[in-house]
Amino acid sequence: MTILVVACTPIPIPTSATATPQSTRAPLTTPTPNYEGGAITIGALNADANEFIQAALYDSLLQIDPQNGSLAPALAESFQISDDALTITFRLRPNIKFHNGDAFTADDVVATINAFNAPDFRGVPAADFGTLSKASALDPQTVQLLFREPYCPALTYIGALKIYPRAMIAASNFPRLTDAQLIGTGALKFIARDANQIVFTRNPEYWRGAPHVQDWTLKIFSDARALRAALAEKQIDAAAIDARDLAAIKKIANTKIFATDTAEIAMLVFNADTPTLNDARVRQALTFALNKNILASDLNDQGRIVETSALGNFWASPQNFSVTAFDPNRAKQLLADAGWRDNGDGILRRANKTFSLDLWTEGDDPMLEPLAFRVREQLAALGIKVELQLSDRAGWITRAFQHRFDLLLLTRQIPLDPDQHWYWQSDQASKSDGFNFGSFSNPRVDQLSKQLNRVSACGPPARAALFVEIQKQLQNDPPAAFLIAPQKYFAASARVLNVAPSPFSGDFWNLREWRVKP
Repeated sequence: MTILVVACTPIPIPTSATATPQSTRAPLTTPTPNYEGGAITIGALNADANEFIQAALYDSLLQIDPQNGSLAPALAESFQISDDALTITFRLRPNIKFHNGDAFTADDVVATINAFNAPDFRGVPAADFGTLSKASALDPQTVQLLFREPYCPALTYIGALKIYPRAMIAASNFPRLTDAQLIGTGALKFIARDANQIVFTRNPEYWRGAPHVQDWTLKIFSDARALRAALAEKQIDAAAIDARDLAAIKKIANTKIFATDTAEIAMLVFNADTPTLNDARVRQALTFALNKNILASDLNDQGRIVETSALGNFWASPQNFSVTAFDPNRAKQLLADAGWRDNGDGILRRANKTFSLDLWTEGDDPMLEPLAFRVREQLAALGIKVELQLSDRAGWITRAFQHRFDLLLLTRQIPLDPDQHWYWQSDQASKSDGFNFGSFSNPRVDQLSKQLNRVSACGPPARAALFVEIQKQLQNDPPAAFLIAPQKYFAASARVLNVAPSPFSGDFWNLREWRVKP
């Protein structure tokens, strides 16, 4: 049997200098009993199993802070970025070993980076390497990266790559590894696997310190119903769960449920190719017409209201940002300023033309479909006729890339770097492969986005300031209405301690600190 490695989870990126280190211990509010040893069984759907495998077996040069998504040392004990942002140098921790006893060195890092950056790489793209021209080992503990042009996001994506032994990368089957090749520097060591479960044991020589729990089993399920039943029957101790199963799982005795934001935002994208929407006043009016409190309530509060295109606790997010509150009167005034008026029949018109739009989204999506109906209702209250178009996933994605919509309701992955140029930069509006679905064009946003990625030494304060300026532009000239960050859920038996899922670092970032009651 083989497993396809994915070197970068859970960093979301669209596929086609030093942050201040933060504490990455689980945010515990009470002292934890000193339980050692024991066993735990994790459940996962097929599609989710890789997150646990990656977190268990492998480490990265840098870690993502679970509280705010900033970067902190991991396999690299430090890093430096040149003033021109063309050179990144990582200094590796000494005396780290792979599970087979081999020393971890700069050669392993260089081999990993080169493998995933190769034009003929045969796996899923793992990172945005930007303009990386060369990765080299200056000595066993030092890695140097050279770039043709400054590209600050590369620090996040390369820093988060899981590092593999160079011998595994040299194997002809890479990135599809056999069981014998599942060797990393991580907290757990691979033991065995059968058709639907993988067995691990703690790594007693783990460089952060050995995990508290001795034996680990990952059980893989083909569907959510079977996973839910396994939780109820105590066959598994913990698992990520579907929001649709929340009510049922709340009834399972001695089970704790953890809710965190996903690294996604539900947003209503405006198509600037639609003549009606090619006016910032109109797009602003639509944002003021949406009552996000009602939208969140419709989802049984299984989502957090957002005001920008990033999660509120992200390290670069604006603080004390002015809120686009529900304000129908202001919306009406903006529309009137743009020439759209109600003559008394509840319908907006301009030059005898009715204000009508189509709204596309994915039908049967448990979040998007009810949101779409409510958005239609709220815009209708303003006098806008909205024709709702529910499509299968392939259908609306095709329309999105072709820009064949007026309004598009979707969830978008939010990168763990302030760079969001894929979504808002005008040169990303290609009607074939661009992610700027709404043909948004704002010269100031283009300028700020480029500056954001070329900051001297990639300094976080300067990048955060530019990100705030971008958000101000997106508020004044909105390409979309940012609505809800959906919640994700993780269930764990009460016997499992120190579970602390994070929207930035995933569900298993601190598995070394987990304990189980006897």
